[in-house]
Amino acid sequence: MSDRHNIAAWLPAVGAKLELRPAPISEPGQDELLIQTEAVAVQPAEYKIQDGVLPFPLTYPTIIGLCFAGRVVKTGPGVTRFQIGDRVVTNSAGTLRNDARFGALQKYALTTQQLTAKIGEASFEKSAALASNFYGAISALLLHLNLDRPGPAPDPLNRSKKILIWGASSSFGAAAVQIAASAGYSVVGVASGSNAALVKSLGASEFVGRTEDSATEALIALGPYHAVLAAADSAKDQGTIGTVLAAQGGGTFLSTMGVRAGVSLPDGVTGFFAQFLDDYLDPANAEFTRWVWWEYLEQILVEDQMHALPSRIMGGLSQAQKAWDLLRQGRISAERLIIQPNAE
Repeated sequence: MSDRHNIAAWLPAVGAKLELRPAPISEPGQDELLIQTEAVAVQPAEYKIQDGVLPFPLTYPTIIGLCFAGRVVKTGPGVTRFQIGDRVVTNSAGTLRNDARFGALQKYALTTQQLTAKIGEASFEKSAALASNFYGAISALLLHLNLDRPGPAPDPLNRSKKILIWGASSSFGAAAVQIAASAGYSVVGVASGSNAALVKSLGASEFVGRTEDSATEALIALGPYHAVLAAADSAKDQGTIGTVLAAQGGGTFLSTMGVRAGVSLPDGVTGFFAQFLDDYLDPANAEFTRWVWWEYLEQILVEDQMHALPSRIMGGLSQAQKAWDLLRQGRISAERLIIQPNAE
C-alpha cells in the first residue's frame, strides 16, 4: 500500500465548502474491505448534511458519501465472499457510523462485506447509480409496505393490487417502480409529464402527470391502492395523496421525507418515514440483508435486469461541491450525478 496515496473531499464543518486534502489509507478490520473508489453516486442527503438540514451527529472534519463502486484492494479478517480485484458496489453506511474512513468521497474507502455486492462486468457508474437508491426502495416496499419479493414467478393475484408511486422518475422512485413491477404488482406512477415515457418504460401500468389539473381525479379513479410510496414529494403533493387515500376510505403512505411541516391530512390518512439504511444494520434483518446484497442485487447487475437513470459524469473529487450545488438548486431531474474519485 506504500505506493498508494489517498485524497478526499473533506467537509470541515456544517455550512463549510468541501476541501480536497490528503487522507490516510485505512486498514480493513473484521469483515471489512478496502475499496479503490471508482464511482460515487451523489445523493441529496449529502448537501443537506452540509446545510445542516439533516442534523447527523458527525465529528468534523469528515468525509461523507454512502454508495460507491470500485475494486477490492485489501480484505480484513473474516472476509470470505470477496477477494482482491473483485469489482463491487457497496454502501459503507459511513454517515451512520460517524467514521470518515467509510466516506465514499475519497480514493480509498472502507466498507463492510455485508453491504457489498459483486457487479461482474457492469460499469462502475451504472452500478453505483442503481444501488444508491435500490437498497432504500426495496426496503421501503418489502419491509415497510409489506410487498412480496420480486422473482421469476410472482403471485398472479398481485396483478390486481395497485401500488401508487409518487415521484416515479426520481432515482428512488425509478427503482421502486421496477421492483414492484417485478413482483407482479400493477404500478401507477406519478411524475412530471415530461417523464411519462420514462416511467412507463420502467414497468408502470399507468401514469399520471403530477401537475395536471385533473391529477387528483385521475388518481382517485385509478384506485384503490394496496400501498402508496412517496419517493419524492412536496407538501402540496402530500395534500393530494391525502385526498386520494381519503377517497378510498383512508390509508397510509410512506414518504422518504416524512410528513411535511404544515401538512394537514384528512381523517383516516397517515404518513410515516423510515430510515432505510438502519434496516440493513439491524441483526434481525440479517437474512433480508444477505438476500438483497449477495443475491438479488448481484443478479440484476450481472444480468443487466434493471435500468438505472441516465448518469452525468461530473469528474473527479474537485467536482463534488458543484454536484451538491446542482442538487441544492433543483437543477437535476431524471438523472444521477457521478463522481469518479480516481479520475484526477
